[in-house]
Amino acid sequence: MDLKYTGSNLAYINQELSKLESGKSWRLSVTEWKKKRSLPANRAYQSWYPAISDFLAMTIPEATRYVKLIFGLPILLADEYMGPIIGEGLDKKGFFQLDYEEQLYEMERLPVTRLFDTEMHNKLRDDLQHYFGNLGLILDYKK
Repeated sequence: MDLKYTGSNLAYINQELSKLESGKSWRLSVTEWKKKRSLPANRAYQSWYPAISDFLAMTIPEATRYVKLIFGLPILLADEYMGPIIGEGLDKKGFFQLDYEEQLYEMERLPVTRLFDTEMHNKLRDDLQHYFGNLGLILDYKK
């Protein structure tokens, strides 16, 4: 059972809880309600890493870092809220002065897609499909 409590729907919450089988013990957890991301959609591009790594002649970890640097970081930096915060932090650490190989290595430690909202994940998937599709690698959603 996954219920959203807003303060004005306590009667509904009680009604739903009363449907639970009596005589059993139930664990209730209360957390702040946040919009859930679709796990299958978020995992879609991760399932593309083997194909991307083969296409680019990289290992999967290298391809993951490549996608984070070339596609993910620009999306994050373009965000109205996150961009200035992340960009300023990276600038203070000298990230933008690093050469490509060093920036790629830093992607191992830098959270990028973990900070994405749904819109950012959608853009990443669209960008990957468009870019690699133009190169002849079709990235499709598994069913």
